[in-house]
Amino acid sequence: MNHVGIKDVARLSGVSESTVSKVLKNYPNISEKTREKVMQVVKETGYMPNAVASNLSSKAKNRIALYVYINDKFQQIDEINMLYLLGAFNVAKKLNLELITVFHDAIENLSQEEYATYFLSRSVDVIVVFGLNRDDAKMISLLDDKRFKFVVIDAPLDSDNVASLYIDHTEGQYDVASQIVRENDRVLYLSGKENGYVTDMRLKGIKKLAEERHCSLTIRNGEFSENRAYEIAREEAEEYDDIVCASDLMAIGVRKALGSDSRVRVSGFDGIRLMGYVADDVITCRQDFYSIGKHALYEAFELKRGKEPEHITVPYEITKIEHEG
Repeated sequence: MNHVGIKDVARLSGVSESTVSKVLKNYPNISEKTREKVMQVVKETGYMPNAVASNLSSKAKNRIALYVYINDKFQQIDEINMLYLLGAFNVAKKLNLELITVFHDAIENLSQEEYATYFLSRSVDVIVVFGLNRDDAKMISLLDDKRFKFVVIDAPLDSDNVASLYIDHTEGQYDVASQIVRENDRVLYLSGKENGYVTDMRLKGIKKLAEERHCSLTIRNGEFSENRAYEIAREEAEEYDDIVCASDLMAIGVRKALGSDSRVRVSGFDGIRLMGYVADDVITCRQDFYSIGKHALYEAFELKRGKEPEHITVPYEITKIEHEG
């Protein structure tokens, strides 16, 4: 898979070949400093032991891992992740690809070294990451490991082994909020999860709009939570003309708090189907998660065939989700 040998790793690390071997086998009698130095060289060079490389070359030709976040604090991802996975499995069937679905919560207790070993032991060299956030330090570190290639959804990263796929969240937030925000309005913005790439991009969009329309802008951390949004709206809604939510789930919480007769205008983001059952005609920025899942698998397939990673922007739609009774 590559031409780097254990001798090269030992030379670049300034240690013996036996030490490199012990580090890779996770021997306990190796200092942390030495372990980090060797593993950094392994990542940078893409070194892979012969046995692992042979296993990968024979089994990984049609195998791709899907890395997915499931968290009961952010219920809206249930629908979103299901659409991602359905799109991915649709393409996998057409291209005769084998998919391994890996849930973040299932492996988050592994060490950094074990993260790489986990995927290598399953003959995986291409990983699709749905919804990466800055809190996942182990996966972010793994992105630098040249033994793998990645397709990352919703995180515009700059790396020669990482392809990025996302909508323009900044413009999307600007566009959907502009449908309800008027000149000199008092605007409450409910942002998403802290340290999220998506959160930061959407924040830029609402700040741009507020500046252009001379609005007073208050930002609260809604955590992508329906309950949190409900609590904030109950306490503060009367002070504002508009409540712009960085997710539909938060918009649902806001509409529940406001009731049907409120004068406050509300917008959401994502276009989840649940919105149509619990909120009346809320404007939102709809993402086609099913198509994104499909597109991500096609991109992963091309990476396996040697294509250079790209940064790909996919379209969104500003729409009003009709109430489904």
